[in-house]
Amino acid sequence: MSIVFATTVDIAASPEQVWDVLSDFPAYGEWSNFSRIDGTPELGSQLRMRMPGFWFTSTVTAATPDEELRWSAKLLTAGLFLGEHRFTLVRNADGSTQVNNSETFSGALTRPFEKFFAKNHDEGGYAVFNRALKSRVEARASLPETARAFR
Repeated sequence: MSIVFATTVDIAASPEQVWDVLSDFPAYGEWSNFSRIDGTPELGSQLRMRMPGFWFTSTVTAATPDEELRWSAKLLTAGLFLGEHRFTLVRNADGSTQVNNSETFSGALTRPFEKFFAKNHDEGGYAVFNRALKSRVEARASLPETARAFR
């Protein structure tokens, strides 16, 4: 069994500008509903992530600058529980970026936690993240280059 949650947001900035914010893990606590992410956005990197109320570890499974960031977490084995979060950045014709934000849960323990995952989705966890990302990127994109360097 697997459960997929997917959301999309258009951001008035280039994929490069979106990537700069999305991959800046130390700053997540300043703007996102992730309280903290320790680690680097590099393939194979281990991440220690804090969401409100709990910590977990993930492994970066894709990190293509300006295109895709993906991480996954498992509980003992992928057959028991696997969660995979994926962001893809697509340049729109007008130069803005479409961000596809999805999460897939699979494994034997997915069904017992299905209501918990659905509640997070229904209460706007992904939409809240998207709005915060959009706000952060667009605010930074509107700054002159010299001001961005000293953020």
